[in-house]
Amino acid sequence: MNETNLIIQNRLREATISLERANLIICDETWKCDSSVPPFSSIQLVLQGEGTVCIDETTIHPTSGQLYLLPAYTNQAFFTDIHNPYRTYYCHFEITCQQTDELIRLPLCIDAKDPKKAEQLFLDLVHSVRQDDIFSALKAKQAVLNLLCYYLECCPPDSVSLVAQTFDSPLSDSIAYVETHLNEQVTVQQMAEAAGYHVSHFTRLFQSRMGISPGQFILQKKTETATQLLTSTDLPIASIADSLG
Repeated sequence: MNETNLIIQNRLREATISLERANLIICDETWKCDSSVPPFSSIQLVLQGEGTVCIDETTIHPTSGQLYLLPAYTNQAFFTDIHNPYRTYYCHFEITCQQTDELIRLPLCIDAKDPKKAEQLFLDLVHSVRQDDIFSALKAKQAVLNLLCYYLECCPPDSVSLVAQTFDSPLSDSIAYVETHLNEQVTVQQMAEAAGYHVSHFTRLFQSRMGISPGQFILQKKTETATQLLTSTDLPIASIADSLG
């Protein structure tokens, strides 16, 4: 797994999500806005209709069977065709994660691989919102996660990326060091030396860029490798443990 995918994976792993609201809306001529900067993100599924949505400098025209994303704190404008108004499901949510909003970029409009499945995800979400039992909040959160996962699954290959930034290439050297020395007791000091940094500076930089501490990264790589060996080989657990230091 390359550095970009590692960062995205770790950012998503540490993300927390809370639901603002969700429902089905049938738009009319009043569904319009010249400028808005909401503090929450939104995923919407178009069931029918036509219209225009502007997100910062990007203009999209979502159509039936498409999902579109409105990221939090972006400048948004929208309107529908009054002769063919939108009928859409929407989900407003907040996602919090160290630097996630700054680092991960998703496509703003995608085709739902299975529009019926996408609609069912929204139906489940709206149903969970309307429940009032003690588990309703957890059910709603799970429904939002399911929807977000489906959005990611529908994204075209390589379309989920990091916002353009300068990635410190020495970090690649430290990652490569871990991956080629998994049979040893790798230390953070050794990773820092591979990157050419003082250990304290390296630790702060690695945490900031990767969203996980160097020590956690070492453990994660060993765990992933052990899991792969357990499922793909007949090696006994003791041998795998020995081979991973």
